[in-house]
Amino acid sequence: MKFIGIILLLLTSIFLIACSANQASNKISNSELENLASKYGGVYVFNDKFAQEIDKQEQIRDSKRKEILERIKTIPNKNERNKKMREILKLEFYNNPKMDQILSNGKKYYENSTDYENQTGKKVKIPAEYKEKVINFIGIDNYNKSKPGFDLGYFCIDKDDNIEVIDMTVDYYVTKTDYGLYGDEGMGFSFKKNRYVNISGDNKFILTNGKFERVSKDK
Repeated sequence: MKFIGIILLLLTSIFLIACSANQASNKISNSELENLASKYGGVYVFNDKFAQEIDKQEQIRDSKRKEILERIKTIPNKNERNKKMREILKLEFYNNPKMDQILSNGKKYYENSTDYENQTGKKVKIPAEYKEKVINFIGIDNYNKSKPGFDLGYFCIDKDDNIEVIDMTVDYYVTKTDYGLYGDEGMGFSFKKNRYVNISGDNKFILTNGKFERVSKDK
């Protein structure tokens, strides 16, 4: 019992010290950060026409996948079912121009950076000019209070291999610390564990006449 009491006392001390350290190290309070996230976190659309085209095309592609799965689900043998699915996918999906991820301008689009990297083997990052437009909208003072993360969404590649961003997300995170006894003998033990929580606002901003305007997320 004495040993357990010492452990509990040690855990309590660590918790109080860590809380004090967290308060001292934060540039802004959590309430200020949550306020920034609620105002500026969310989706930033640079080309609404293309974003709507992609949403519509991905709905068509998703419906086709579901239709194919529905057609083959009655085949009892798993191997035969998978074989039939591959045949249908090749004929009606992969070799079907109506399923292509192509915009009205003839350019191939990608849903995200992972999609692009898996298909091409190339790395991709958001060009600085797109980030600058968002930072100008947020305001440099607000941006420096707590710099958000930028996550590439829909985009396409021009003839010179440059990225044309169609939309991207701006994410704000807070660090949540859980206190307890974590780990094992192999990894070692720790009295706390940090995790990042996205607190971004559920906003949607569309670039119109050179300026971002907040719109309904359903638009």
